[in-house]
Amino acid sequence: MNRYAKIFLMSLASIILLTACSNNDNGDSDNLIDTGSAIEGSWVGYNGENVEDEEMLTSELIPYDSNKNYEINRSSYVSYFNGDEFIETKLYSDEMPATIETVEDADGIKVSINQYNKDAIELTAK
Repeated sequence: MNRYAKIFLMSLASIILLTACSNNDNGDSDNLIDTGSAIEGSWVGYNGENVEDEEMLTSELIPYDSNKNYEINRSSYVSYFNGDEFIETKLYSDEMPATIETVEDADGIKVSINQYNKDAIELTAK
């Protein structure tokens, strides 16, 4: 094989490798949860109250459209709100990823998770 063919093949292999690596990073752009701005030390309970727990964190309010489907990939509590008014909290923990239930009156949600899932949690609109 001549020198130019070797250089071409090595360049092609490098481009393929870099493309594959960059495609793995693009998945985070669809994640609706910003764990960097999440509130640590509590979760939203079943009555809408903040329950203190140092191992938990809660996202800021995420805009929610009941006409869309949302998928969560880790065990979590999803709390539904209409404006500032609490509607309900549901636990999603079986068969992950899970499609969260539709709540017609909700326009926002908060997701509460164990801090150990902070780097892996994803909520995406489908």
